[in-house]
Amino acid sequence: MGCTSSIEQTTIISSKAGKPKLTKSMSTSSIVCYRNSKIRENVTILNQGKSQLDCQFITQVLKKHYIFYQLNEESIQNIIKHMFYCLIKQNHHLYQNINTPSCMFLIDKGQLKTQNFTLFQPGSIVGEDNLLLGSIKFIEAIEDTYMWCLDRIQFNKAIQYITSQSFITNRAFLQQQYLFQYFSQNQLDGIAANILPVQYQKNQIMFSDDAFVIIKNGEASLFKGNKFSKTLSRRDTYGTLYKLNKPKNTKVRAIIETQCLILTQPKLIEVIGFNIQKQIYQAIIRHVLIEIEIPGSEIEKILEKEQYKLKIYNNEQIKQRQIHEDLSIIVDGSVDCEGETLKLGEFISDQFDNSIYVANGTIAIIQRDSLYIEDYIIEESSDDEYIKCKPRFIELKQLQIIRRNSNNIINLVQFKQQNYILRQINKQTQQKTQQERRMKSQKKIFEILKCPNISKYYQFYEDNTSYYFLFQFIDGTLLSERRLTLPQIQSSILQMISILDACYKNSIICRSIKLDNFLIDYQANVYLINLLNAKQASRTYTIIGSPHYMAPEILEGRGYDCNSDVWSLGVCLYELLFESVPYGQALDDPYQIYEEIIGSSELEFPDSYKDEQGKSLMKQLINKNVYQRIGSNFDQLKNHSWFSSLDISNISPIESQIEIRC
Repeated sequence: MGCTSSIEQTTIISSKAGKPKLTKSMSTSSIVCYRNSKIRENVTILNQGKSQLDCQFITQVLKKHYIFYQLNEESIQNIIKHMFYCLIKQNHHLYQNINTPSCMFLIDKGQLKTQNFTLFQPGSIVGEDNLLLGSIKFIEAIEDTYMWCLDRIQFNKAIQYITSQSFITNRAFLQQQYLFQYFSQNQLDGIAANILPVQYQKNQIMFSDDAFVIIKNGEASLFKGNKFSKTLSRRDTYGTLYKLNKPKNTKVRAIIETQCLILTQPKLIEVIGFNIQKQIYQAIIRHVLIEIEIPGSEIEKILEKEQYKLKIYNNEQIKQRQIHEDLSIIVDGSVDCEGETLKLGEFISDQFDNSIYVANGTIAIIQRDSLYIEDYIIEESSDDEYIKCKPRFIELKQLQIIRRNSNNIINLVQFKQQNYILRQINKQTQQKTQQERRMKSQKKIFEILKCPNISKYYQFYEDNTSYYFLFQFIDGTLLSERRLTLPQIQSSILQMISILDACYKNSIICRSIKLDNFLIDYQANVYLINLLNAKQASRTYTIIGSPHYMAPEILEGRGYDCNSDVWSLGVCLYELLFESVPYGQALDDPYQIYEEIIGSSELEFPDSYKDEQGKSLMKQLINKNVYQRIGSNFDQLKNHSWFSSLDISNISPIESQIEIRC
């Protein structure tokens, strides 16, 4: 359980089985490595193990802490197991000559103080806010102080566990929260996965550093200096997301037990990128343009080319010409119109409106000309074919077996002179209940996914030995068996993005994105033909897929969502261009492939490849930062500059082959 007996105080537990290893005291005024971690703080590591009393003490402190209170017993014991003992000498500065913190400390004996003389005594946790923010504060030892230390790696694992456990409830809460309602679904997923739930007790001082804090439940008092400013309650916020002139000397104190959500700037940057203010403004503009039914591709062109101008008003009147000729969107502040107040995310655009508008804040102005969209005639697809194709199993005529493996047979069948694919899956007697649930889940996924680039599903059958799925027959070959021209590759990737977009909108994680699972017909249309690994979930943890195509978050076991399929898409693009995968090309051992993917740094390209736009797209897709892969949404991804040279009408047809593929 991470604790030694009282007579083992001079040992540190080894992570390997066998005799505990003795370690000497190590001075860390300079960087030292301990347990594969770089400890930068000005402490000395001591060779002391943990007694049962130590473990009880640490457990009590963690259970009362505003972050760690929500951990279960197993998670707490895991933290304790990874803690080690250290000492900071009297009058020494904890963060001397370093810029980045590496540890959190729990004081066992002694005292520390901050620059404004806030005291940290035994039972206090120090440095967790620095790890969250990636910054440091002045902390000095009043006397020799002994502490239990947890390194950044283990701290981050605990934070990831906490955020993953509350992902669904936090996302639902944020979806109704002022400002966050304007973010795209992908951005909202990223924020929900990185926003930290915390809980403060009555009269406890609350987090008020470089972060944005939302009150989820409870009440708190906001002070500016020593002067009371206002009372905060559910859905009220404090702190800042992007403003440089953040309020100084702000203090927040819980009136009653209060639950909050904390979003730090480093985490927000991780999700939406640098220039946070621009990203938020564009999220609001995108939201408004979607509401007035501007096509997604046109919206992303407007935002990418910044076909809008920002104007700051200080209680000034908006010119009538602007109201009549432009679309004005409130991206910060508000606008008063003869007693009515327009707020963030509302817009003004009326060529017959002569009202007086007084603005206080920032307005995004878009000329009407850039919003002119040609009317399109859209032919709605008919489901008549789907409705008619409900043959009984005995009506299917077997033509040939296309492919067979241990429990999966692909059959070419015929019904009323029309060819279809019948996928046969053998029943497993040992895991009958689990397989039945899986087949029902697959059937549901096939029924709800409506995308022209996914092999159309028609019917499900079952007998004593097998399950059967009836699909559309596509005359073509596997993408993995084709050498394509650059326009054909661009077209294929765009179609694959459309497939992922359809899956994302239905919360379906494919887990089968690789060239062997895509078919290309002779008009260069691409189809996904295998969804048997797919799962409908907002987040899952099962390690499944083809090793070369698996995203690092799958392999690390920290949970993943539809963004993992985007990594796989990037691998497909890399393979189509260079006929090799980016990681583990020469490896067959799955574990060696996993190590190369997880340990990879910057994506490498052949020396002969000079297309900077292509490199940019692959770096975006094959990105360890999960929420940077798509961008704001799939329309933005489709609008990437690498596709700008593509002319669909000039794509040459694929040469026909005799062989038949499903």
